Amino acid sequence: MASDSTGLYIFVLILLLIVGVFAYSFLSSRLTADKRKKLIRAFRASPVIAKGAPILVQGPARAPDLQLPTTGEPVVFYGMFVFSQESAITDLQNGLPVQVQGVNLNTTRISAVKGFRFFETSGDFAIDAGGRSYLVSPASILAYFAKGAAMVSSLVGDQMKNNGLPGEVWDDAMNISAAEPALKMLCGFEAPIVTRNSKTRSGTWTRTETTHATSLSVVTVKSRIDSRIHYFEAGVNLPQRIQDLIAKRGIVPEEKDEVIVVEVYIPQNQEVFVFGTFDGDQTIVFSDGTVGLSVSYTDPETD
Repeated sequence: MASDSTGLYIFVLILLLIVGVFAYSFLSSRLTADKRKKLIRAFRASPVIAKGAPILVQGPARAPDLQLPTTGEPVVFYGMFVFSQESAITDLQNGLPVQVQGVNLNTTRISAVKGFRFFETSGDFAIDAGGRSYLVSPASILAYFAKGAAMVSSLVGDQMKNNGLPGEVWDDAMNISAAEPALKMLCGFEAPIVTRNSKTRSGTWTRTETTHATSLSVVTVKSRIDSRIHYFEAGVNLPQRIQDLIAKRGIVPEEKDEVIVVEVYIPQNQEVFVFGTFDGDQTIVFSDGTVGLSVSYTDPETD
C-alpha cells in the first residue's frame, strides 16, 4: 500500500495481526459448538435462570421496530456490509530508490483513495419467551471483537494514517475486521469476498505513482438467520437510505458505480432461539464462559 516492497510488508503485517487476533474464533469452532451443546443440555435438564449463567430462550422477536435500509422491510435486527465493487489506492514516491540491507527507505505517501467499505448495524432487540421479555445484545459481542481490532489499530493504524491513509478509511476497515468474526459467532454469517487485484505505474525517474486497484464480488452468503446479497448502481437503483449512509462518510459515488450490500437480519415476529449469558436483569449477552452468544431459527442443540 506504500511502495511495492513496503506495501507488501504492511499488507502482510496487517493480515497476520488480524489473523492472530481473531483466529481462535475460527480454529476452535468445533470445540465451541460441542461445548455449547453440552451447556444447552445441562440448562434444559435444570432450567435455572441466574446471573452469569447460561440461558436458552425461544420466542418471537418483536422489538425494536426498524426498517431494513435496503428494502424498507420491518426488522428487529440487521448487520450490513456496504462496499464499492471497484476501489483503488495510489501511492506517490519521490526520489531515487534507496535500500539498506534489503529494506526500502524511500518516503512514500498514499496520495489518493477511491472506493469504500463499511459496516452498519442496528442495536439490541427484544424476544418474548416464557411469559417475559428479554433483550438480546449483539452489541456485546461486537464490542468484544472490537477490542481485538483496537489492538491491531494501535499497532499499525497510526503508521497507515501517517502515510496518508484517511483515518475514516482505516476505522471502517477495522470495524469490518471486528464485525465479520462477531457475526460468524452470533449467527453463523459467512460471505466470502472474491478479490481481483491489478497494479499500474506512471511517472518519471524522480516521481513515481503506483495505483493498486481492486475489484470485489460476493457469490454466496449464509447464516442461521436471514441473509442475502444486493448489487446496486449509483444513480440508478441505489436505495436512498444506503445513499445516506455513504454520504454520511463524505463519499460521492460516480454515476453507475456498482455498490454491493451484504446483509443479515431478523424480520419482525420471527421465531428465534437465543443462547448466551443472562446478565441478572433483563439482557442476554456475550460471554466467553458460556461459549458466546448465538441466534438461530433452529434449535442450536441440533445444529
